[in-house]
Amino acid sequence: MIVAARTCLLLIVSGILLAGCVGTVTQPDATTFDQSRSAYLLDHGRHSTLVLTREDDSMVRYLYGEWRWYALQETGFFRVWPTLFFPTQAALGRKELAGPPDEAAIRRQVPVVIREIHELAAESEHIDALDRKLEQRFNDNIDTLHYNPNYDLEFVHDPVDYTVFYNSNHVVADWLRELGIEVRGNPIWGTWRVINPAGK
Repeated sequence: MIVAARTCLLLIVSGILLAGCVGTVTQPDATTFDQSRSAYLLDHGRHSTLVLTREDDSMVRYLYGEWRWYALQETGFFRVWPTLFFPTQAALGRKELAGPPDEAAIRRQVPVVIREIHELAAESEHIDALDRKLEQRFNDNIDTLHYNPNYDLEFVHDPVDYTVFYNSNHVVADWLRELGIEVRGNPIWGTWRVINPAGK
């Protein structure tokens, strides 16, 4: 009886989590910007990262994730449940990339699987502001620095706890909003749909 109840509860929770879990990103109209540059949303399957471009044509990649899972790469079975359902220490990952700022250069320098790259236009000043903010956040926690060669990223502790209800995809969605890009829906499992301003 208890097992059946637990199974039923698990199915209900799973249904809630899976329902409508898509992040819809509206591609901005770059012709309305004073100065624009590209930002790149990297879809890795179940998680996402963001690449910002810089005025000198270099790039920087940012990742938010669970500290032990991403920084320490403790990805065994017994880490799944606490990583998903309990607030845990989060990580902010960072890596500067060489230009030119395009998809080919990103794929050459990112050593993990990239399922899809979405190039998005944003105001240059918004990109620079987010870059400065994240760089400061990274530097504020530099005493926790840890390098993971498998991701080729440096990680530090992030002050915002990680949970499945606020994971890498939610954080990337918030970063996109800071760039002035409209994001609707819940990309909890890293499912993205990018449309142009006309909705096509």
